[in-house]
Amino acid sequence: MNTKICVQSIMNPGLSCLPEDLSVSEVVAVMHRQKIGAILLGTPEEMKGIFSERDLLNKVVGPGLNIYTTLVSEVMTRSLLTLSADQDINDALKLMESRNIRHLPIVDQTGRGIGMLGMRDLMKTMVRHLERENDSLSQLDRLKDEFLANTSHELRTPLNGIIGIAESILDGATGELNAQLRYNLSLIVSSGRRLAHLVNDILDFSKLKHRNLVLNLRPVSLRSLTDVVITILMHLTHNKPINLHNGIPDELMAVQADENRLQQILYNLIGNAIKFTEIGLIEVIARQKVDEIIVSVCDAGKGIPKEQQEQIFESFEQGDGSSEREAGGTGIGLAITRQLVELHGGKIWVESEPGQGSVFSFSLPISHERALESVGAGQEDLSQFNLFHDQASLFKESEDSLSEISKGEGFRILIVDDEPINAQVLANLLSLEHYQIFQTNNGEEALQALNSGQHFDLVLLDIMMPRMSGYEVCKQIRKKFPPTELPVVMLTAKNQVSDLVEGFQMGANDYLTKPFSKNELRARIKTHIELAKINMAYSRFVPREFLGYLGHESIVQVRLGDQVQKQMTVFFSDIRSFTTLSETMTPKENFDFLNSYLRRVSPVIRQNQGFIDKYIGDAIMALFPENPANALEAALEMLDLIEAYNPSRLERGYAPIEIGFGLHTGSLMLGTIGEQERMEGTVISDAVNLASRMEGLTKIYAAPIIISEQVRESLPANHTYPMRPLGQVKVKGKNQSVRVYEVIDRRKNEIQALKLETIETFSAGIQAYENQAYSEAQSYFSQVYRKNQADLAALLYLEYCQGIEEQPESPHAHIQASKA
Repeated sequence: MNTKICVQSIMNPGLSCLPEDLSVSEVVAVMHRQKIGAILLGTPEEMKGIFSERDLLNKVVGPGLNIYTTLVSEVMTRSLLTLSADQDINDALKLMESRNIRHLPIVDQTGRGIGMLGMRDLMKTMVRHLERENDSLSQLDRLKDEFLANTSHELRTPLNGIIGIAESILDGATGELNAQLRYNLSLIVSSGRRLAHLVNDILDFSKLKHRNLVLNLRPVSLRSLTDVVITILMHLTHNKPINLHNGIPDELMAVQADENRLQQILYNLIGNAIKFTEIGLIEVIARQKVDEIIVSVCDAGKGIPKEQQEQIFESFEQGDGSSEREAGGTGIGLAITRQLVELHGGKIWVESEPGQGSVFSFSLPISHERALESVGAGQEDLSQFNLFHDQASLFKESEDSLSEISKGEGFRILIVDDEPINAQVLANLLSLEHYQIFQTNNGEEALQALNSGQHFDLVLLDIMMPRMSGYEVCKQIRKKFPPTELPVVMLTAKNQVSDLVEGFQMGANDYLTKPFSKNELRARIKTHIELAKINMAYSRFVPREFLGYLGHESIVQVRLGDQVQKQMTVFFSDIRSFTTLSETMTPKENFDFLNSYLRRVSPVIRQNQGFIDKYIGDAIMALFPENPANALEAALEMLDLIEAYNPSRLERGYAPIEIGFGLHTGSLMLGTIGEQERMEGTVISDAVNLASRMEGLTKIYAAPIIISEQVRESLPANHTYPMRPLGQVKVKGKNQSVRVYEVIDRRKNEIQALKLETIETFSAGIQAYENQAYSEAQSYFSQVYRKNQADLAALLYLEYCQGIEEQPESPHAHIQASKA
């Protein structure tokens, strides 16, 4: 038998059963109309239970309404609303108040009604619940404070031991130390001191919160104490163009303060000013106002928005908590400072505008007594200040933005971290692997080093850095270096999935969560370098640029038939008379000669934004996708290199090398050809054939560089490359003539000088020849040849003009035949 819902009315003691098909809202309506005070579940023969108001309060409200699905019904409209199981009494009260609902029907997990609750009952329950919660939270807060205080006290003993022993070794207690060992020990001391400073902050925070910090008030000279603090903090301005100035007048009256705590206040305010100021003046000033002294710390930092000026004095609040924040910290420094000022009977405030710097001011009561001689900050409560007085002498930071901190003969690793200690720890961990370790202090310096042409095999990149976060640095790196070429391993103290995902989205290869073990660090670095080297080895056979144009980062992504059409300048170079040279050498000597030659000239192509498509014996075929001027500049630089190399060959009894270049700009297809088991990347285009043919013409015209009309038209309008036309040449394999030009190179010899001198005369001869004024052309070419008998182009045109009647075909037929 199905369970029925039965109700008992106050006015009618008899039981009445409701139809089974009534909805919960309809049941609620009946209960309201009949003023029902109790609910029974079941049938008159088989009762499941009777629930009065008190029973409901004990059985339902006691455990908490949030474990039931609470249905809120409005009787007049019978609309049904549901509170989810994770909503609490407060949510129910808000809903009742907003809908003017006086009672809540209670149903069990099967949806059957089991009672009604009024707002007053809910309010009482909520108050009792909140009281219990507050008692529990207060107890947890006390336990937390006690734990922090006890832990901080316990940390002091081992910390003092670490610092003391390391300092004694530095002072020579165990004998003479080398420079590297002294530096590593100094890092231990500095790290220990920073941790001690944090421990003392936690202790002070606990004491101030529980109002059990006692001040030792006495007359204190502000001027003298500020001098001490500025001296302590001077090392923090290293590599920053900052001027620290004490502007407090000597005659200013003393303040009534605890000297150690006042020093702590100044230390926090001036230290923060240094953190957030990159350049400019930081000044401490003071003035008397009635019976108090107003002290102000003025900086030239980035300023603080108005909406943050109050919250920065709250515990654990920071003006910038992002990954590119200017400085670290726990967020309790200013909170401690405010409480210390208020404990002295003063107040603290800040005046600031974004981009205009900040002025932190606080007030202290005047002392009408004369300040006694400072006893220093040697007490336990302020021992952290003495921990930093000689930190500047412990660090040997380089003045350069890029510094080599570990020498080796192996792979080059760039560490990007604004903490010198972190960089040195990494260098020490990797030293046994014989890596070359370089460090930059921020993202901007890292990008500058990477763009300077220096080669690195891997980047270890910290995420939390000033001005530019590790995420942004990685994003910029990936614009130039793909993950397969330059691995980036991020170093982070965060291990949230969202942070790691963001790093990978920016292009990181991997991440390490601090603190990490040396074995994990070495293993990951070795793996990524090996993978990068494999990819780099592939790129020696298939250029990275070639893969990029096909839309791939790795060779494993390449498929047979991948292709793309691009406009590029094709560059061909060849050694003149290489066959004659090779006949005098053994096969091994041929290989050695070619490799020596190519090692000298090939880098010039990459330096001018080109890439080598293939080597064909002694010939080089390269592609320049950006600007034809880059290809022309590469040819000129290669000629200069060979010009400088030839004297050493002559001294060793070898013949000098001569090379020629052919350049043509046009549309071409880059892609893969072959079959599934054997394929290669190649370029297919008429432009390739043209460039190769023009390189062949350099031998006939004795012109080192010949370019097509298309290359000339693509050069900048203000280019300064001297060139002369060679006319329209019908090259072998082409039906249409191609207009070509000789670029006169920069070598300082007589032949080039005479070509420059006769360039206008030669050009006039070409113009006359093309106008079929052969007698006039012959005159021009005769003038050129008389001045420069090494000018073969002038001689060829002169010979044709002289025999024009006996040889009616084009002189280029003669040229074509000669090449063939």
